[in-house]
Amino acid sequence: MRTASALVALVLLVAPTAAADPVNLKWSLKEGDSFYATTTQEIDQAIKVMGQTVNQKMTTTTVAKFEAKAVKGGGFEVKMTYTKMTMDGALGNGGGLTDRFKGASLTATFDKGFELKKLEGYDKFLDQLSDGDDGMKKIFRAVMPETAVKLMFSQVFVGSPKEKAAVGDKWSRTDKVPLSGLGELTNKTQFTLDGVSGDVATLKTTGDVTFKTGEGGDALPFKVVSADIKSDEVKGTILFDLKAGRLKSSSTSMKLKGTMTIEVMNQQVDAEIDQNATTKVELSDKNSVRD
Repeated sequence: MRTASALVALVLLVAPTAAADPVNLKWSLKEGDSFYATTTQEIDQAIKVMGQTVNQKMTTTTVAKFEAKAVKGGGFEVKMTYTKMTMDGALGNGGGLTDRFKGASLTATFDKGFELKKLEGYDKFLDQLSDGDDGMKKIFRAVMPETAVKLMFSQVFVGSPKEKAAVGDKWSRTDKVPLSGLGELTNKTQFTLDGVSGDVATLKTTGDVTFKTGEGGDALPFKVVSADIKSDEVKGTILFDLKAGRLKSSSTSMKLKGTMTIEVMNQQVDAEIDQNATTKVELSDKNSVRD
């Protein structure tokens, strides 16, 4: 009897299981559709300069409305309008500058595969944030370049480049991530369809990050002369609503560590940086902001 039971158990163990049917991870966006995205980024970093360590924690929360308009060729023109931005931590609420984001808008054009092809309204966006002050416009352009705005769209419009994807399928996408005057990260993200439960597909992500130094130009009083910054861990989880045909939520974490040499007033200063950053995005049909 035991032998028979063991045989049954062995058969169940090695028998092939039915694979889940491929699912559609394409956005089912229609002209006139709208939704709200709440993005929360938490940064916890330590910077060591001249033997002293400065610890900083900052949380930035952004709420934006997205509205879709169809374009020729099967793509979409999507207007993003900020409804609220808050900043807590080392910079307080950005000295009141975050209030200027309310009502500011930009428009992105996506092809039918939801790859971002064009961004419009960036200069007008900077004009609203700077309120006609040329000096402030330079600062906003430095700390929030076009790549940062494009990232706002890319963090929301996540899906698969294929009509159907099966569990285990992989694909990749490359994004530019600005670091507010310090330089720019290039993040090659690999997506894997990890599983499907009901109407929700779970995607796992890993990232291959490289860093390129930058400079503040006329807006910021420093430039990064050299840097050796690496990220040993970039990972995330994405939930895709198969019924709604759009992102449900996402969470990404990234750890950066390394050294850099910064030039300030013609003097070079060595610094060490250790940073942990997490970004969470949640979509909703309703505006979470109440005036």
